[in-house]
Amino acid sequence: MLKSLIVKEVKDLLRDRKILFAMIIMPLIIYIGMGAAMSSLMEQSIKQVEETVKAGVKIALLNEDNGPWSKTFIEYAEKYWNATIIQINTTNLNKALNTTESLGLRALYIIPPGFSANISNEKPGVIQVYFILHDLSITSMGLLSVYNNIVSGFSKYLSSIIITRTAKVNPAFAMAPITGKTQVLLSGTIVSANLVQALSGQLFVLPVAPMLVIGYATSIAAMSIGVEKEEKTLEVLLSLPIRRRDIVLSKLTGSLLISLLASISMLIGFSYYMRSMTSIGANSTSEATQISMTGGIFGLIGVPGLILYVLSVFFAVFLASTLGLYLGSFGENVRSAQSMVGYIWIIVFFPLYMAIFTDFALDPLAKILAISVIPFAAPLVVLKAFLSGKIIYGVISIASSIGLLALIVYLLTKRFEGEKLLVGKSKRKKKSAFFKFGF
Repeated sequence: MLKSLIVKEVKDLLRDRKILFAMIIMPLIIYIGMGAAMSSLMEQSIKQVEETVKAGVKIALLNEDNGPWSKTFIEYAEKYWNATIIQINTTNLNKALNTTESLGLRALYIIPPGFSANISNEKPGVIQVYFILHDLSITSMGLLSVYNNIVSGFSKYLSSIIITRTAKVNPAFAMAPITGKTQVLLSGTIVSANLVQALSGQLFVLPVAPMLVIGYATSIAAMSIGVEKEEKTLEVLLSLPIRRRDIVLSKLTGSLLISLLASISMLIGFSYYMRSMTSIGANSTSEATQISMTGGIFGLIGVPGLILYVLSVFFAVFLASTLGLYLGSFGENVRSAQSMVGYIWIIVFFPLYMAIFTDFALDPLAKILAISVIPFAAPLVVLKAFLSGKIIYGVISIASSIGLLALIVYLLTKRFEGEKLLVGKSKRKKKSAFFKFGF
C-alpha cells in the first residue's frame, strides 16, 4: 500500500511540468552554464596575464643604491623577465609614483641606499615594490603576483650566486638574501598587498546581498498581485471608479518605498559585514583601525561613490519589484505568479559576476560597455568604476537601469489598461506563455 502511494505521489509531481523543469532540468542547465561561463572568464583573465608577461613587463626603478648588486637585479629582470626598466630620478615617493603612473607603468621598484653593502655584509637587502592597481579583478591580481615574483625570483637567483661564490656563509641569509615589501596604490590610497587580497575577496561576496534582495523583491511583488487575483480583491479594485493608472501608481509607490528601505537596510548591514571581514586581513592594529574607519571598499570609493552605489542598488531593487508586478500579472493565482519569477535570480547572478571578472583598466572598451549596460550589474559596475577612476561607466549602468525601469512601467501600465489582466493567460496558450518569459 505504501509503495503504491509513493509511486502515485512521484507520478503526480512529475506530471507537473513546472516542478519537472524547476527541480530536475533547470539545476542541470544552471550549473553547466555557470561552470562554462566562469571557466571561460577565468581563462580570459589568465590569458591576459600570460600575454603581458610574454610581451615583457615594464617597470619603473628608483635606484638609490647604484651598487653592484642593484645592477645585478637590473640584469636579472631584463634577462629572465624581458623587462623594460625606466629609471626614475626623483627621491620623492609621491613624485615617483605620479611619474610611474603618467608613463603608463604598473609598478615602481625602489632599491634603497646601502642595498649592495647589506648583501656584501650578509644582511638581507630590501626591495620595495609599489604596484599601481586600477581595478580589483582577477587579471589585476594576477599581474600583482607577477611583479611580486620578480623580487622573489631574484632572491632565489641571488641565493644560488652567493652559495656558489662563497665558501662560508650564513645559511639563513643564503636562503633569503632579499626581502620584498609590496604595497599597492589603490584609488589614491597606499595599502598593503595582503589588504588588497582581502578587498579582492570582498568583491566575490558583494553580489550575494544584492542578489538576495533583488530576488526577494521580485518574488514578493509577484506574490502580492497573485494574492489579489486569488482573493478577488483586484477584481473589486478594478470595478471601482478609479483610474487604472492611479492603481499602477499606487503599486509602484509602494514598491518604491519598500525598495528604498531595503537598499538602506542592505547598505548598513553589509557595510558592517565588509568592514569586519576586511579587518581580519589587516597586517597590523593601525591598519585594521584604518579599515574599520573607512569601511573597506566603501571607504575607498568615497562619499560620491557611496551615493551612486546606493542609487544603483535602489534602482536595481525597484526594477526587480516592478518586473515582479508585471510578470506576476500574467499568473492566475499565487502559484502561477511565483513561477513567473522563480528564476529571476539567474538574470541577476550572471551580470554581477561578469562585472567581477571585467577589468575596467585592461579590458576592451566594447566589453566594458556591454557589461555596463546590463541593468542588474549596476551595483558592481559602480564600485569598479570608482575604484578605476572611470566613473562614466557607473553613470551609464544606472542610466541603463532607469531606461529598462521606464520600459517595464510602460508595459505594466498598458497591462492594467487591458481587459485580460484578471484572466492572466489562457489555458490554450499556457505553455507558450510560460516559455515566453523563460521560466
